[in-house]
Amino acid sequence: MSVILDKHALSYLPVPKAACTSLKTLFFEVQNGFPFRPFSTNGRQWWIHDFYKTIPFEQIDHAAIAEHRRIAVLRDPVRRLLSCYSNRVVHHRELSREKARKPLKRADLPFDPDLPTFIAKLPAYCEAVPSIHHHAMPMVTYLGRDPAYFTRLYPMAELDQLVADMSALAGRELTLEKLQTGGPKIDPESLDAPERARLDDFYAEDYAHYGRYL
Repeated sequence: MSVILDKHALSYLPVPKAACTSLKTLFFEVQNGFPFRPFSTNGRQWWIHDFYKTIPFEQIDHAAIAEHRRIAVLRDPVRRLLSCYSNRVVHHRELSREKARKPLKRADLPFDPDLPTFIAKLPAYCEAVPSIHHHAMPMVTYLGRDPAYFTRLYPMAELDQLVADMSALAGRELTLEKLQTGGPKIDPESLDAPERARLDDFYAEDYAHYGRYL
């Protein structure tokens, strides 16, 4: 479920690869008064995403947060996709033979694709591997298509303002840890025209509904 802070009448709707892990960790501290740290119990490792799930907009209990201030963080869709490739494909190797042999063989998709191959076959990789689907699907999957639903939308450039606003809410100074940063930095300018066109098409709804806020 979204991050729901009933005490503060505030809800944050997360978007994967838009500072999602870092922000969930921040909101955990707002809600609980102490920082979250991963821990294990009975042989199971617990992460922040076990406490705050990222779910599609249509699955959110909107009635439960109807009176809340609702916020989200937006990231340029192409930069989101490049972050997904860098972190999930290169760093975590979620499209490797070791981790995705059966679904990729079934879909006849290459293991460990280079970036051009990943972009060219993005819909197929999303369909074949749930973790790629989760991290690469358009923002409208998680935020819906009506910006007016939100009290405040923060582009990535305004994360400092979000932290300041949450510090005021919590009554103490908070910091935003940079988490899930593994993988190379990829410049959007490195994409050629056909690659950019494919991504613009894949994320057309994001740009149509949220482009003016980025």
